[in-house]
Amino acid sequence: MFEGLLGSHRMLAHIEPPDVIPGIALVTVVLPDNPTGVSLEAKPVYWSVGLDGTPTSDPLLPVKGEPGKYQLELWFMGSGASSVHVSMKEEDQQYDATIPILAMPTAQKDMPLGLGIVLSLLGLFLVVLMVTIVMASVGESLISVGEKRSTPTRRKWLGLAVGTLSMVLILWGGKNWWDSEAAGYQRNIYKPIQGMADFLVIEEVPFLDLKIDPKELGQGGSSRKMGYLIPDHGKLMHLFLVKKGGLEVFAHLHPQRLDSLHFRTVLPELPAGDYHVFADITRFTGFAETIVADLSVPESRGFRLASYTGSLGADDSFLITNPIKSEVATLDSDFLLCGMPGVRVELGDGYEAIWESNVDRYEARRLHELTFALFDPHGEAAVLQPYLGMMGHAVVMKHDGSVYIHLHPTGNYSMGAQEAMVNRFKTRKQGYTGIPSGITFMDSIDSVIDWLDAMPETERDSLLMGEMVHPVITDGEHETHQIVRFPYAFPEPGSYRVWVQVKIDGRVRQAAFDVEVV
Repeated sequence: MFEGLLGSHRMLAHIEPPDVIPGIALVTVVLPDNPTGVSLEAKPVYWSVGLDGTPTSDPLLPVKGEPGKYQLELWFMGSGASSVHVSMKEEDQQYDATIPILAMPTAQKDMPLGLGIVLSLLGLFLVVLMVTIVMASVGESLISVGEKRSTPTRRKWLGLAVGTLSMVLILWGGKNWWDSEAAGYQRNIYKPIQGMADFLVIEEVPFLDLKIDPKELGQGGSSRKMGYLIPDHGKLMHLFLVKKGGLEVFAHLHPQRLDSLHFRTVLPELPAGDYHVFADITRFTGFAETIVADLSVPESRGFRLASYTGSLGADDSFLITNPIKSEVATLDSDFLLCGMPGVRVELGDGYEAIWESNVDRYEARRLHELTFALFDPHGEAAVLQPYLGMMGHAVVMKHDGSVYIHLHPTGNYSMGAQEAMVNRFKTRKQGYTGIPSGITFMDSIDSVIDWLDAMPETERDSLLMGEMVHPVITDGEHETHQIVRFPYAFPEPGSYRVWVQVKIDGRVRQAAFDVEVV
């Protein structure tokens, strides 16, 4: 998902990457103001080959009956850190946008039964035909013109045997080759990094310890090395904790790197139980992914339900709300109830949020704008402040944990990955030559993180926001409040929970909503 500007026009883009490589991605671009006199093109651009090593763009065609909507089926021929480069021509001007995606195979297609039967019958026919040709070549083909055909000769039976044996050997060799290719493809199917999360208590302070087994990094070569992490929104890692089962506990933390495969963060005083762990990272090559793990938090006598800050980082936050599919009453002032689209949810201190739903139902694989209105204690527009360089963050998760995504008002792509791609393409470099030393690179990045953390908050947020535009909607419908909006397409039907995070009055405030997707 991507939201940004092409020239003066707001653009929404949704890219469905191929699940097999080579494969076809579906690129959908929406220009809400439906301008006339524009043409759109797109092409895949890999980090390793850049703009110069990429074929020419293909046109995006208007979708009939949906003004301002364009689509294109785009081939991706190789795996790796990639992007879709969208260009819009208006009069004599061209405007470009780079949208990072991860072009990796995630599935292996099964051959349709009907096609398999047809191909098997054709293969059998060709084998019989080839054996017949070999047998005839040493039999009837040697009979002179006018000579009477005789009964099968020894030579003819020998030809039958040789032809059959030859075809068996060819089929055996072909099967071995096919099995080898299939095994190689299976090895290259993308698998998220499985981390190992442990609960530690050091000097009465709870910590989460996250380690990565080097064996988990076998895919991707240089593009997947953990020593090449770069900051995204000023942090090396964005780690989210969600309590399994009820999803009533949510935390957004930022671990420190102890070494390339070891991270640690202070924990809030969480309720005991099992937790999902999702850790978002971005690399120098623009290869962004999520490390997944499980965490068990033991029972603690000193547990307090009220918010505990302890020694959490200034940008860390957590929320306790009601479990899914329940109507638990408020337990105390720090316990906030989850809402549904269109329902007003408390953010604490009198602030409130409403998910403004403009559709009767949310459909899977359809581009939606998740719009949230924020109000102050007097019912007036809440004044939003940047939180890690964004006017809002959101996490979407399916109730069973099978779908997770970290969203921003600009989409679900990594800003660090986009910057890495754009900077790389400007250099016109190709291949993996010139990559800095891992240890030197890590040290320099750690210094940048320390520098950012030491900055005054306002100055840091201004730097992180860069040239991003976060418009305040002031049309007739939204003239009395400020909103934050996230473009998203739910990948599949089911029950989802959406957590929204904004900063108001210097404090990160959070709300949780549940939604059914059909």
